[in-house]
Amino acid sequence: MWRIIAGCLLLTVGSVVLMTNSQEFRNLYGEPDLERYIARPGISVTVEYGSDHLPCNAMIEPPQRLGYTQEQVPLIPSDTVTEVLEEIVPVAMRGKETNSMIHVSGCNEVHMTDYENLFIMRSTHTCDSLSHDQDVRTAITFKREICPQPRTPFTAARP
Repeated sequence: MWRIIAGCLLLTVGSVVLMTNSQEFRNLYGEPDLERYIARPGISVTVEYGSDHLPCNAMIEPPQRLGYTQEQVPLIPSDTVTEVLEEIVPVAMRGKETNSMIHVSGCNEVHMTDYENLFIMRSTHTCDSLSHDQDVRTAITFKREICPQPRTPFTAARP
């Protein structure tokens, strides 16, 4: 049975009431440590926050449903990923580039760039060189004291 109480749509299953409003979850559990946004059609941004409510990690990728697995990952427009990346972490915010590396395996390329303030790992699928849709996902890891520090090819060798 569906009911509307105080503007919140509720589903009653037996004696359990299921809430469908994100504000209700916030009221119960506090602020989320992970949120997903639709940045553009076909592109989602998932942000994981530290205890200070500032980003520690972000992922740009095609939207995915919880519990849904897909063998063929859809590719997303590379120029649009660049735009979203610039919105999230403008070049001026990244700090000086300290290292970079490209790993190629068949049609897959992983571009890893280490900056003073963050680390970016951008995965692309380049078999169709004429296609503008080559990005698979882009991970951003912020280098803040409160955030877990990433293990990257640039930090793994350090004692």
